[in-house]
Amino acid sequence: MSTDFTTSLHADYIHVQLAPGYELTPEGNAELILAISDVCARQGQRRVLVEGTIASRKMGTMDSFGTGSLAGSMLTGMSIACCFYGYRPDQQTAFFKDVAHNRGVRIEFFTERDAALRWLGVAQNSAV
Repeated sequence: MSTDFTTSLHADYIHVQLAPGYELTPEGNAELILAISDVCARQGQRRVLVEGTIASRKMGTMDSFGTGSLAGSMLTGMSIACCFYGYRPDQQTAFFKDVAHNRGVRIEFFTERDAALRWLGVAQNSAV
């Protein structure tokens, strides 16, 4: 299992590519949020696509609350589309979204990249 990822800049958004076998953990999520905050601040970008396959999730309800709160404190005003292949959003995912949303972060989960990019409002020619 891994919590590694890479980031790349596109004309209209930041792309975060999760490593194969990515595992959702509180520590990995904190690292991801910090990296997104840093890259977006340096690039002046407010839209993010996080893409990859989720191998597992090792988080409880309080972990989801903590992650949503951290996102709210560091990513306020951002729109984040999570395109997770093989991941089925559940009540815990909805709770995380609500916590982040209540703190000013737009976040949505997708299983198709095109749908995620449309939701972000990304121009088709910038989606590479």
